[in-house]
Amino acid sequence: MSFQRIIPRGRCILLLSGMLTVVACSAFALVWMQQQINQTARSSVRLEQDLAEIDAKLRYIDEKISKSHQPVVLQGKVAGRLRPSKAGQIVRVTERSGITGRSYAHAAPYRAAADL
Repeated sequence: MSFQRIIPRGRCILLLSGMLTVVACSAFALVWMQQQINQTARSSVRLEQDLAEIDAKLRYIDEKISKSHQPVVLQGKVAGRLRPSKAGQIVRVTERSGITGRSYAHAAPYRAAADL
């Protein structure tokens, strides 16, 4: 009979130690998850602040561009250099052969391919 009493007691101790292990691991997992959530929240707040700062800079640059492209401002920049065109006015532009400095396009004129 004493042998049968030891087995249930051993199973009970084993069951209790397993339950305590599961509870302890779950508690550590919850604490770890809360720390990860807090860290993610802090980094997202930082990213939102950076995004707001970049958005404000873009709005400022857009405002400057729109102000500089207003017709009154553009007219003020070319005042005294432009004059109204005449009805029979022809403007000839001479092509320079030796382009120096920065060039953003090919200097040679475009020629369509013969197989078009």
